[in-house]
Amino acid sequence: MVEESSKELEGKRSGRRRELMSLALIGLAVFGGWYAFTAFLQTPTPFFVVSSGSMNPALEVGDIILVNGGERINSLKIGQIIVFTLPTNPTGDRVIVHRINGIIALAGDVGLKTKGDNNPSIDGWTVRERDYIGRVILRIPAVGWLAIWLAPPLNYYAVVLIVLLILGVEYGFGRRRDAGEFEEIDDSENSN
Repeated sequence: MVEESSKELEGKRSGRRRELMSLALIGLAVFGGWYAFTAFLQTPTPFFVVSSGSMNPALEVGDIILVNGGERINSLKIGQIIVFTLPTNPTGDRVIVHRINGIIALAGDVGLKTKGDNNPSIDGWTVRERDYIGRVILRIPAVGWLAIWLAPPLNYYAVVLIVLLILGVEYGFGRRRDAGEFEEIDDSENSN
């Protein structure tokens, strides 16, 4: 009997090790994939979600775009779609996705005039090298809606809920009971 429970205990430990190894491999794949994208595309943020209709119909709200940051600003051409931080925003935290409408020479630099396809006029700013993030190279339609729906703080609640569900399934709801753990209830006294 002691041997049997020792074997059961070893089986449970082995199962836990496999589960932890699987989680570690998934985490490694996610972080390794992100690192590969950032290295290959030469930008710390290779993915963006389109959040406004300024580029309709080329880019729709909810599209995910893949950005190549390896191209220098002086190699770009009119008609290409680029991602840049808003030049008039000193904090640099507002990101814009617009099409190049014109290229102008500045003192030792190049400036880009941009326009959203769905906007009536050319943007009032000039994009310079310091503002430029990268050129859009791929559009994945509608996949970004999940990120838009799960904008903070809702995304934090969703992550906590998912983690709790996984833990609940793994350590609570999904735990099987051995037959010896159940007690028999005698209902014969309560029946008439």
